[in-house]
Amino acid sequence: MRNGLALICMAAVMWGTTGIIGKWLISNFQMEPLAVGAWRLLFAAPLMLTINRFTRSSEKAVQPLNPSQKGLLLLFGIALAGYQISYFSAVDRTMVSTATLVTICMAPIWVHLCARFFLRESWSGKTAISLVIGVFGVTFLIGINSLKGLSNIDFLSGNILSLVASCCYAGYTLAGKKLLDRVEPLRIIAGAFTVGAFLMLPFLKFPGPQLEVWAVLLFLGWVPTTFAYIIYIKGLKQTKATQASVAVLLEPLTATVLAVTFIGERLNSLGWIGVILLLVSLLLLSTNKKENPPFTPLDGEV
Repeated sequence: MRNGLALICMAAVMWGTTGIIGKWLISNFQMEPLAVGAWRLLFAAPLMLTINRFTRSSEKAVQPLNPSQKGLLLLFGIALAGYQISYFSAVDRTMVSTATLVTICMAPIWVHLCARFFLRESWSGKTAISLVIGVFGVTFLIGINSLKGLSNIDFLSGNILSLVASCCYAGYTLAGKKLLDRVEPLRIIAGAFTVGAFLMLPFLKFPGPQLEVWAVLLFLGWVPTTFAYIIYIKGLKQTKATQASVAVLLEPLTATVLAVTFIGERLNSLGWIGVILLLVSLLLLSTNKKENPPFTPLDGEV
């Protein structure tokens, strides 16, 4: 379990770089946020398909998917595209800090609630405590002022879209975890990202001929997307969905550290408390020795 948690933390650190990359592309090349998300998936999908094609190592990698598995794979892809669309649209309609707070904090709560019934995962007291501490940590890290956006009626549509984004994240986490018992991890993400990239095609816009913007988009699609999701799905196979969703709270911590280091943003005293709380949350998860019970599908289940 600890190895799986370590892989998910590594993925979260990679994801934490996407914010500063996206901000650079939007600020310097006037790219639309949804276009950044579309190029991210479009560059990632072919590489994932290629890696999956040349690393097949078991019968599960080539055997036909049953209708239930196809449905879950489609759900994973729709949730990936839905996350890009809803989150970036929310940022445009509410405070950025509010959109981030709602999306990042609500996602593990949805996973925690649904995993009990969808995956039959047991609820661990230590994991629940880690979740609560992590949510407070993210709130302090992003800033208490982000809560103001929740009470402003003008931001209602953006806040709802943030909630949709959190549901999309929870959806692809749960769908991925459900598939992992019978389908190879690389096959899951290759198929899901192909679906997601296709759904994002309407938002695709060419940023211009500058070589540096294409290099950065390629990096975004390959490193904090392709390789991050590869190690995420492998880590998810070794740990509970709830624990994985709490570990991903490391993403805003990474984004904050990068913002302070490279673009001159400052962290106040509450922010530093948030950093400490997030680290305590991850420490609690890493010391949880309770292993996953074996998953035994019911007749007809994936």
